[in-house]
Formats: sequence, C-alpha cells, structure tokens
Amino acid sequence: MLANEQVILKVRRNPLYLTRGTVDLVLAGVFYSLYRSAISGVPFWDEWRLIGLYRNMMMEFFDQVYAIPATWTGMALLLIGLYFLLKCVRRYLHQLSTAYQFTNARVMKRSGVLGVATQELLLRSIDGVSRQQSLLGRLLGYGTLKIAGRGSEVLEWHYVSDLDAVKETLEKRLLARSSRIPTLETSADS
Repeated sequence: MLANEQVILKVRRNPLYLTRGTVDLVLAGVFYSLYRSAISGVPFWDEWRLIGLYRNMMMEFFDQVYAIPATWTGMALLLIGLYFLLKCVRRYLHQLSTAYQFTNARVMKRSGVLGVATQELLLRSIDGVSRQQSLLGRLLGYGTLKIAGRGSEVLEWHYVSDLDAVKETLEKRLLARSSRIPTLETSADS
C-alpha cells in the first residue's frame, strides 16, 4: 500500500461462499463410502435388479457369468473420490484466502496462499458499480458487486454481505472524488 493510503472498508463475505467446497467434500465422502462397499466381501451392486438381469443374460448366452470386477470398480470410485477431495481443498484454500478491500485510492481483490494474485482498480478509473443478487442471495443477505473500470476491466466481489451498504459506501467515495476533479466548466470559470 502507498504511504498515504488508508483502508476504508474490508468487505465481509457471507459464510455461504464455502458451500461449493462443502458439496465437493460430501461427494468425496460418498465416493469413498462406495469404494469401501465395492471392495468389501459382497459389492454393493450385487443386490441391484439390473445386475440380476445381467447375470441371467450372461447365463443364457454364454453359459457362465462374468462378474463385474469389484477391485477395478472400487479403484475407479476411489479415484473419483480423490478428485472431489482435491477439488474441495483447492476451493477452500482459494475462498479462504480471498479478501476484498476498499482504500481511499483503490479497490482490491487479493487471493492466493503460496502465490498471491491481486486485481486492483484506482478510484479515478472506476466507471460504475453494479450489483447482482439472486433470490437466494436476497433471502440470505449476500450478492455480487461488479466494479467496472475503464475499458473492459471488471472487478467482481462475490458473496458480499450487506451488499447495499458496501455499494453505497463505494458510490459515495466515488462521487466525492469525482466532485474534486476539475472539469472544463470549472476550469473555464476560474
């Protein structure tokens, strides 16, 4: 941060930003439990009606039943579970390390644990602020704030709690800053 720069607002995020990682964690648990059941003495699919039809068809055409290999199926389920577990860890780390700040000179989005990525917009280069809020977001009190800069630069803050207050604070600061910038009319008067 600059020498004369002060943090005006650290934006709070709604705890629901962790839901996608939690869904991945639950899916990893489901696939792990299916893996454990697949490598047990009797695989979980032995009781399914479709497997019974498969066995009858195999006996009818080939005079013997080809079993569905439980260890290979179990390993495939384990790999799928590990994929969701790693995805969960990545999402949790990304979401927990993301922070939104609003200073007297710029707005920032910072994320990363080992490598840090920063997106910044100077206040003088901000063209507009808009908000997006779904029905669930309105009910639970969160939303997305989109801060448009010059050109195609857009800074998005997701899962912002108290969205209206944050937007109002940002707009007040932008209006106060724009009233101090000299324009052609004010420079012609002097």
